[in-house]
Amino acid sequence: MLPLLKIPVSKTTPLNLSLAIIIALSSCYLQAQESPTKAVEGSKDELKSSEPKEAKSRILLNNGDSLTGTPHSFDSRGNLEFTSASLNTKAIFPLHNILSLELDNKQDRKVPKTLARLQLHPSHSESQGDMLTGNLTDLTSDSIKLDTWYAGVITLKRKMVKSFQIINNSPGNYHGPNNIKEWTSNLTKPSWKLSHGSLKSIATGSIGRDVGLTEKSHLQFTVNWASSMRFRILLYSNDVSSSDPSACYDISFNGNYAYLNTKGKNARKGIFAARGRGQNINIDTFNNTALFDIYANRKSGAITLFINGQHACVLQSGTPDPTDLGKAIHFISQDPYPIEVSALAIEPWNGTSLPNQLTSIAPKSNNTEEDNKKSLTHHIILKNGDKVPGKVAQVKDGRILIETDYTPIRIPLDRIKTLTLEDEEETPRKYAEDVRAWFHDGGRITLKLASFHDGKISGFNQAFGNVSIDLNAFSKIDFDIYNIDQKKRRGQNN
Repeated sequence: MLPLLKIPVSKTTPLNLSLAIIIALSSCYLQAQESPTKAVEGSKDELKSSEPKEAKSRILLNNGDSLTGTPHSFDSRGNLEFTSASLNTKAIFPLHNILSLELDNKQDRKVPKTLARLQLHPSHSESQGDMLTGNLTDLTSDSIKLDTWYAGVITLKRKMVKSFQIINNSPGNYHGPNNIKEWTSNLTKPSWKLSHGSLKSIATGSIGRDVGLTEKSHLQFTVNWASSMRFRILLYSNDVSSSDPSACYDISFNGNYAYLNTKGKNARKGIFAARGRGQNINIDTFNNTALFDIYANRKSGAITLFINGQHACVLQSGTPDPTDLGKAIHFISQDPYPIEVSALAIEPWNGTSLPNQLTSIAPKSNNTEEDNKKSLTHHIILKNGDKVPGKVAQVKDGRILIETDYTPIRIPLDRIKTLTLEDEEETPRKYAEDVRAWFHDGGRITLKLASFHDGKISGFNQAFGNVSIDLNAFSKIDFDIYNIDQKKRRGQNN
């Protein structure tokens, strides 16, 4: 006899979910009919052992249904094999019916002192390109090598890399978000969640972390919002567990205005709370998203704000440097105005260098403007804000070689902040088989899917060719990524 396929259905079970499971199981049933002997040989113990002890993933179908369980592999017909504790046998889902696969498999790993985060050029009609992280080991005129824990050494075409950022993990630096456990919420009921490398607000509330803010710090992060840009960020908070700490610089964003409030205590006023004057920040945004750069000076109480690379305003505290300030930050959301925070980078700042006031460590050139365009094509910015004009030649022994009009300079990687490559640009093609995988630690990768088995996903990317990647690197994999309707179901603009 064939094994009985039992589908748990109750009065509260949605009908469309039951139908989706029936469709998936009918495929398993037909396969069992084709091989009845093999089906009979499978004992109950063997069937039981094939089921996951704990649901680690969730499959989301394009009709809105979902099922928790464990993904296994793609079969020769392009179907995903999936087991669930709710089912008695393996289910099969055609890829064109799958919206996303969410993976709950993040593993804690030791973070090296420095990492390179590479941003690739976007494909046609997309505003953002792929982004991946690893140890920068080599850079030539044609290629860039990245040593990763999830795929070994990846060699990328240099012309497909737009820029890279060096991530430093020394004191006063933070890059994330990486794990929801490293953040503290002030409510028993969660008001924030970590989803695919981003902090997402789901209710009014605060989420904070002691990031070790120095006396002068630079914060950079991206914010997405649904309807209106309304949120608060607390700097130098002394109580990460409260949305109302006794000391902090409190910045409120309300549409086109920003306000700075100061709380704390000092010898003259004792405990105080002072509201600053609002400043207009009428800066254009794109698709309800903006890149924020905040340059904070705790002692002077001056907060300089840039949005999308444009100077927005300076907020000045009337009672700067309370004696009981801390080193933590908070993001505070309002229920009617949900936001998403991603690509958070914090580092010490020299207190003087700003995006429109970058200094150069090289002497002035007497060359013509045309000669400079030919010889100095890359934008290299150091951690202290200095700008180095020159061409990036290679990376060796943890140092990057910069060719200038005067003499080559070797700069340690941990002194580099960002590097924009002004090389000949190559735009990636789109393939019908493309899937998009999102890293737990932020960033994403697009692959022309080839296979999925033994805990690895394999495919082709124009920037680095064929690759096999450990599934533990990813929090989610999206399917049918260029379908406009599927993007809307996932709530994506890009």
